[in-house]
Amino acid sequence: MIVEKSNKQTIKRILIFGLMFLLSGCIAFAGSLLYGRDAAVLMRNTVMVLAGTGIVIFAFILEEINGRFIYRNDGKYARFALMYLGGLAASVFLPYLPVTGWPFLVIFVLLGVFSDSLTGLAAGSVCLLLSVNYAGGSFAVFWLYFISGAAGILVFGTLDDEFKVGIPMFLSLMVLTLCLTANVILLSPEQLSAAQFMIPAINLLVSCILLLISLKLFSTAVIYRNREKYMEINDPEFPLLVQLKERSKDEYYHAIHTAYLSDRIARRLGLDDAAAKACAYYQRIGILRGENTWENVSAVCGEYHFPPNTKKILKEFVDESEKIVSKETVIVLFADCIVSSIVYLFEKDPKAELDYAQLIETVFRKKLETDELWGSEITLSQINEMKKIFVEEKLYYDFLR
Repeated sequence: MIVEKSNKQTIKRILIFGLMFLLSGCIAFAGSLLYGRDAAVLMRNTVMVLAGTGIVIFAFILEEINGRFIYRNDGKYARFALMYLGGLAASVFLPYLPVTGWPFLVIFVLLGVFSDSLTGLAAGSVCLLLSVNYAGGSFAVFWLYFISGAAGILVFGTLDDEFKVGIPMFLSLMVLTLCLTANVILLSPEQLSAAQFMIPAINLLVSCILLLISLKLFSTAVIYRNREKYMEINDPEFPLLVQLKERSKDEYYHAIHTAYLSDRIARRLGLDDAAAKACAYYQRIGILRGENTWENVSAVCGEYHFPPNTKKILKEFVDESEKIVSKETVIVLFADCIVSSIVYLFEKDPKAELDYAQLIETVFRKKLETDELWGSEITLSQINEMKKIFVEEKLYYDFLR
């Protein structure tokens, strides 16, 4: 019930992944024609790529439902589909290069960072198998690039929002070097010479350059896209928050406490903590223009150029006609409710000794008994983890007296 997607999201996913499935078959078919394969081999290649693509799509959806994405790839179906189809298209033409010069480390890593480790590994393997098939390569070639690609996906999957790529870059290139040496250089029937190291060395250099360029573009477009804006609007001394404080100190401090909890929980769950924090700060900002309607909140967002994800979360939170879908919206909803409940009880009795664990349990139970979260993307495991984090913050709640 909780993991259901909105109808719009479901339709979008079906259309994009359906097109991705069909185009992957077309690429395999065209590649087989290019290499002059007979009808039986042509059909085999097409069917195998379609089957592999089906596995990739299933893995992406499964990991999205389970909340295992690292780099906020939830709902980014078109972006991943383009990356996967680009990898398949590259796989068609890579057999024209010497096998020691295939940049599959880059393909594996990019497929991993645009999805997750499991999906990236499945997608990279399909691309690699296609190239090996067209090149008539041996098992050793697949082994070489599968191991180095898997290592690249794993080490880059450990990065946080700081996105420091130095160590993962070194480790992935080191594994690629070892794999190239073990599978190509050592097994060469010719006597060792400098010429044998030339193409593997070029592969390493090209892979390094492509990774640096691709990851720089990825970090700019995904990781750091709105960082400066978030640093500006998530400052408690930002002019809007100062105006809110002058208008109502109660609203201001409610926003501060809600933002603190939302930020903590979103970070622990690996979600967009900056957007969740911003939503918590500005959930009541519409009162600066009269009533806290979505029209007023939207006008403020537009005037101060809020990032798109923050506007989306605020709309879900403020607009009663809007379904709650985003996980960040759910976090802010619970944080707001818990802060409101604690403040209300302290206003009744400032010296009250509250059982925070019981209060949090009650808030969660009542929210889950309603249909408010039926269209949400959040999972039951994330709900339980969120509840655990709220209980761990019990020392903070005394600041609400």
